[in-house]
Formats: sequence, structure tokens, C-alpha cells
Amino acid sequence: MIDSTLKNANILIVDDKEANVDILIGLLEFQGYTNIKYTTDSRLVVSLMKNFDPDIILLDLMMPYFSGYEVMNQIKELISKDTFLPVLVLTADLTEEAKQRALAGGAKDFIAKPFNLNEVDLRIKNLLETRFLHQQLKNQNEILDEKVKERTLELQITNSELNVAKNKAEESDRLKTAFLNNISHEIRTPFNDLLGFLSMIQNEKLNKEDRAEYIRIINKSANRLMFTINDIIEISQIQAGLIKLNKSETNIKSLIDDIYVQNKKNADSKGLKFIIKNELSDSYKYLSTDSLKLNSILSIFVGNAIKFTQKGDVEIKAKLESDYIIFSVKDTGLGIPENIQKIIFERFMQADVSSTRKYEGMGLGLSIAKAHAEILGGSISLVSEKGKGSVFSISLPYEESVHEEIPLVNTVLSHNSEAELENLKILIVDDDKMSQMIISIEVNTFAKEVIIANNGIEAVEACRNCKDIDLVLMDIQMPGMDGIEAIRKIREFNTDVIIIAQTAHALSGEKEKAIKAGCNQYLSKPINNEEMLTIIKSEIYKKNNAKKVSSSQNEKEHITEKQITAGIEYLPNYIVKNLTDAIATADIDLMIVVINSITPLNPELAQYFLNLTNDYNYYEIQELLSKKG
Repeated sequence: MIDSTLKNANILIVDDKEANVDILIGLLEFQGYTNIKYTTDSRLVVSLMKNFDPDIILLDLMMPYFSGYEVMNQIKELISKDTFLPVLVLTADLTEEAKQRALAGGAKDFIAKPFNLNEVDLRIKNLLETRFLHQQLKNQNEILDEKVKERTLELQITNSELNVAKNKAEESDRLKTAFLNNISHEIRTPFNDLLGFLSMIQNEKLNKEDRAEYIRIINKSANRLMFTINDIIEISQIQAGLIKLNKSETNIKSLIDDIYVQNKKNADSKGLKFIIKNELSDSYKYLSTDSLKLNSILSIFVGNAIKFTQKGDVEIKAKLESDYIIFSVKDTGLGIPENIQKIIFERFMQADVSSTRKYEGMGLGLSIAKAHAEILGGSISLVSEKGKGSVFSISLPYEESVHEEIPLVNTVLSHNSEAELENLKILIVDDDKMSQMIISIEVNTFAKEVIIANNGIEAVEACRNCKDIDLVLMDIQMPGMDGIEAIRKIREFNTDVIIIAQTAHALSGEKEKAIKAGCNQYLSKPINNEEMLTIIKSEIYKKNNAKKVSSSQNEKEHITEKQITAGIEYLPNYIVKNLTDAIATADIDLMIVVINSITPLNPELAQYFLNLTNDYNYYEIQELLSKKG
């Protein structure tokens, strides 16, 4: 019996003699072959081959219509050159001439008539084995060819990717070099102005007008330097993943109005028309978002619009589109080329990074805006045409929420606030002598007495020994004992003194850390004197107002734990949410506003919360609120 791998071979017999065909079929079937076809008409070979696909052909040479030689020529036309299809010639003519002609025509072997059945069997086996070996080799070659093609393609793709990566790396190096040059320029230029004009104002012969102008330039250069540093810190925090989301109910109109007020002066100075278009209905008056980050994004858009617009107008618009709030800033400025639009939001990218660029700035604003937009769950877009202006937009998903107005307490300072400042005893805590001097000069203009402590240890001792200190201006980073630890220790024995943290730390979370430690408010260095004075007045007012409210309460009224639980249970959800958000973001002002809104509903509970707030037990309030069902 034949090998099982050969028994399914397709065998085609072509012989005009039925007797020969019968002999061959009998032999083949006896040996186990199953797929056998035959024809006695040489004209049918081509059509049979198209439908049968033989693995071997047993072909007679001498036939009517087409001879075996002619059939072999027809077969050559049907199969590809790399296909091995064995033809076993059946002939009674085994002359050398006949053999040569048959071999030239494509024959692979011969069988002489009359047949020797054993010989026929062996020759068929040999040819089929050769056929299948050829087929396997062909398949392997095809597989290898395919693998070579795949590998070649992979290499081409890899080479292409390497070239792209190389070009990107070179472009990145170029842009980073330009960026570092810009940083150097943006730091050195205002710093040079500061040193130069500070030296010039020391000239005793300088007239009053020039001195005032030089001071104006010094302030402008200092602010420019501060903006540069803030941008560098902000982008560093973004890259480090340190930016946190602090959502709250944001009044959209108030937000836009604030941005308008902040930028109106700059727009007016360039003769630009500054327009607000709020197309939102009262139903969409509030948006749950991080108002500081949204303000930052829109301020960047507006600042750029004013900077790059020489004439015409700048427009802020808010509208609703398919459950999205769209804020856009449109200008009639320079416009941005199409090739730059694709990269303008990437870090280290600017429309112009050349040394001859006209406008100051590092070009970090838009990358900061994009990062903030992504943190808010939104996206920013740009439509611009060179020479015709640009429209920068941020799209934020609008989540419908129930909002009820919180009655605002009157936070206007009383008429005698200046007199109250004059009676203050202030402790300044800072390890830096220059910072001590700057703050001392400012607070000495109104304070009754100013004390200096050089570190946290001295601050704690000063507060322990001087019970009448009204206000502590506490630096955070100091040797020995830092400001956070000092605040905690002071709060252990004095919950009444106002503590305002002041630090050069710019990392996200510093304010929250200071508030948790027990400070009332927070100032970032460099300290703006006007801002510091406003915060001091506000804290003095809140403290005095809280005392008045507390003293007016009936001493007999004492709220029990059961009353607290019941009172919280009946609080509206929006009040609970707003108070929880205020505590989470360490927004003391908002906490007091929300607590005061509870007074008409439950004065005892409101007073209890105020007392906890005055004692800096913010998280006890948070714990109580979390139990509401």
C-alpha cells in the first residue's frame, strides 16, 4: 500500500485505448489511490485540468486528434513555470528520438507498453513523492518570501519611524534651545531693567517726574519677571501631574465680568474695543467647574488677543451648544498661519521662536490653557486666518445641577476698620531679613506694635508669652521649625489669633496644607501690599463680626448632638454640597457665606458651625455633613 500522504493525489489518465485505461485504474485502486479521472479523448484534457487540478498525468503519446506531444504543449500553457506537474509517458515507442522529444515536451518519466504493473506503481510513487516535495519546497519558499516581504516592510517602517523620531528629536532640540533662549531673555531682560533703573533712582539729582517714571518701569519689569516665573512653575506642575481639580458652582457672568475688569485697562491703552457677549439664559447661569483654572484659560486667551491685536476689537462670548458651554475669545489681530496652528498648543512651541520676534513672552500660555482644559474635562480649539484674526474657544460639558442662590453676608468693611487696624499688635515670622524689612515697613504704617520672630520656634514662644498678639504673618519655609508646624503648635493654646501664611512655595496643595494646619488665609510671595492689606482687613472684620454674632446668642441655647444630626438632615442638599466643597478647597470666605445662609433655617446649627469655624475645626463640620442621609 502507498504512503497515506499520497493516496489522496489527483491522477489523470489520458489514453485513447479503453483497455489501457482499465488496467491502470485497476492497478491504482488496488494500491489505494482514490482520486482518479481519465479520458480517451485528447481534446478534453485542457477542460479536465481546469476542473480537476491533477498531481500527475499518465499520458499516451500516440492518440488521434492531439498527440501526447501536443497535449504536453497545451499543459505548459496552463501551468506556471515554477509548478512541478509530472507527466508519465505511456508509449510503445521507446526510441532515443521519441524519448528526447518527450523530455523536451515536458515528460518526467516513461513506461513502456505493454505495462509492467510493479514498474508502473513504483514510477507513479516516485513522481508523486517528487511532486509533493516540490510543492512543499514551493510552499516554504512562498512562506519565506512572505516573511522576507514582511521583514522588509517592518524594516522600512522602522527606518521611517527612526527618521521621523530623528527629525522630531532634532526639531525638539531646536525648539528647546529656542525656548531656553527665550527663558533666558524673559528673565534677564526685566532683571536688567530692574537693576538698571534701581541704580538710576538713587541719583539725588533725579527730578520727580523721571523718578516716578523709573519706578513705573521697575514695577512693570518686576511683574513681567513674576509672570515668567509663574508660567515656568505652572508648566512644571502640569508635567509632574501635580495640578488638582477643585470644582465648585461658578457664576459664569461674574467670571466673565472679572476677566473683563482685569483686562479692560490693557485693551483701552491700545485703543481696542473690548466686548462681552453672554448668550446664556438664566437657566445656565451657573457651571460646576474649577473657576480658577477656567479663569486662567480665558485670561490667557484674552491676554494674547490684546497683545497681538493692534486695532479693532476683542470679544469674549459664552453660549450653549449641544449640552456644552462654549467660551470663546475673538480678535482682529495678526492671525496664525495654518502650519503653526497644528503645533501652537504644544509645549515649547510658539508662532515665532526666532531671535527677531516682536512680542515678549515664552509662549507657554496656550500649552497651560490646553492642560487646564483637559483637567476640566473639556477641549480647546482654534480658528484663525493669517492677517484676519483668531478665535480661541474652550468647550466644557454642562452638567445640569440644582442651584439655589446663597444669601451673601455683608462683607463690606465697617466704617471704623481703619481704626481697628491701628490697634493691631502684629507678629512677623520670617527667616529672611529682607522679607522682614519689607513687611515691617508696610504694616508699621497702621499697626500699633510690630514684633519680629526669625523662625517657627521663636514664633511659638512669642505667641505663648504675648497673649495680646492680634495677627501673625507666618512664613512657611524656615529652618528649625517650619511655618506649618509652628501654626499647629500655636493653635494648641491659641485659637483666637489671626494667622496669615505667606510663602514663596508655588506647588499645588500648599494653600490647603496651611489652611489644614490652622491658618486663616494665605499669601503668595512676592507679596502685593494692597492684597495683604485687603486680606488683613477682611480677617479682622470677620473675627469682630463673629464675636458680635456669638455674644448676641442666648447663653441658655445649647444645641445637643441629637439636634445637630436632625438639623443637618433637614439642610437642603445644595447647602451641604457648597459647604463641603468650601471645606475641601480650604475656601474660608465661602465657608462663612454658606454657614450664614443656614441662619434663617436653623440659627442654632449655624452658630454651632460658626463656633467650629472660629476654632478651626473645619473637618469636624465635614465629618458631620458626611453623615447626612
